[in-house]
Amino acid sequence: MRPMTRTISEHFLASIEAFLTRTGTKPSEFGRMAVGDRAFVLNLRRGRSPTLATADKILSYMDKLDAEAADRSRNRKIG
Repeated sequence: MRPMTRTISEHFLASIEAFLTRTGTKPSEFGRMAVGDRAFVLNLRRGRSPTLATADKILSYMDKLDAEAADRSRNRKIG
């Protein structure tokens, strides 16, 4: 029997959910800021699959915010 594996869609949604938890961002605010769609996360939770271009945009958005947070954290430790 094959081990249970997550689909790309499940992995993508799990990444977003982890980001929301880590940052305390509301799903509607995340969708609005990342792609201009307040219902984006809700639609993903309901099974919607984004295009690859949209997924790339979302992942880049999360990476950018994570990098900015890391920079702020480093600056606090130095200053």
